[in-house]
Amino acid sequence: MNILIIALLLCLQLILFFSYGLLFFKLMHRAPTSITLTVISGFLFFFMLFGILSIPLILTSQKLSTLTYLILSISGIIFLVSIFFCRNNWKSLIQNLPLSVRSHGLMIIPLLIFVFILEFFVFNHIDVSADASYYIAKVSTDVYTNTMGHYNPYTGNMLPSLDGRRIYACFPEYNAVISQFFHIHPLKQAKVIMPQILSLFTCILYYQIGLLLFKGKKRITDFFFCLVLLLDFYSYTIYTTATFLFTRTYEGKSILANIIIPGMFFCFLLLWLKKDIPFAKKLLFIISLSSCFFSSSSMLIVPVGLSAGLLPWILKERRWKDIYFYLLCLMPNLIICVLYLLNTKGILIYSIQ
Repeated sequence: MNILIIALLLCLQLILFFSYGLLFFKLMHRAPTSITLTVISGFLFFFMLFGILSIPLILTSQKLSTLTYLILSISGIIFLVSIFFCRNNWKSLIQNLPLSVRSHGLMIIPLLIFVFILEFFVFNHIDVSADASYYIAKVSTDVYTNTMGHYNPYTGNMLPSLDGRRIYACFPEYNAVISQFFHIHPLKQAKVIMPQILSLFTCILYYQIGLLLFKGKKRITDFFFCLVLLLDFYSYTIYTTATFLFTRTYEGKSILANIIIPGMFFCFLLLWLKKDIPFAKKLLFIISLSSCFFSSSSMLIVPVGLSAGLLPWILKERRWKDIYFYLLCLMPNLIICVLYLLNTKGILIYSIQ
């Protein structure tokens, strides 16, 4: 029964992100080209909106249930809107799925085997580190007290003020929302369901990057994807992103390492290859903004990544006006960085009301 509940909630969340992805493409006035790109775009779009809506509620010490009803009400409306206004996209993407699968030929077999191995490893891995305790205790404490960040996850004691380091990294609150609404133990959502989704999204980004590098040749891209995962299988140390992919998938830093950074690289490829510059720029901004809500580490890593990918492109193409776009993408994380420094110096305190 537990496995069935986990599978059901996993599928429901994938459908949720897919609905947001269809809305994102609708707002972009573009037809979605694949289910995978739609669902990963929807995931990033959803968490951008989730962060924008949840941070004011956290700062004003609102109840977790307020956020739960707000987010799920909006998501229900967006699902219905996507069904009504994007019904042709739903139909075309589903109808094209068998043809897309057949286009891989026999390479679909090793591709699926590698994905299954990754998902199986993530599903069965048990992590008992301090970070593991935090991500479960944070969600559990918020669910059972109906608060957001008011208690120390390690001790259960009331905090004198909100944690200035993690206050904007509200990814655990999403797990709390799902756990509270569906009445499931936070352990199932935070350590089983969400890691499966995040590792799958990492695979999607690897594949999308391969399609760009190899000009849409799916069988070569399949080989590239298997090779990248094989490298990950034999390189999960504390010095590589693979450790977050395999053993610490439930953390916000895992999303930063395995979704945000590859997502930025995907956008940079679109820009450098001149595939779809308007789409790449909008998706890159969404990635930059949503990264603030996954991990506080993004305040340094994302600006460095943006500088490495955007500035050379702007100089090479002489697109001087895009300096403003570059600064716009920098702003969210730079603001978070300034707020963090003010908090560490005791200048800015987030009091619990």
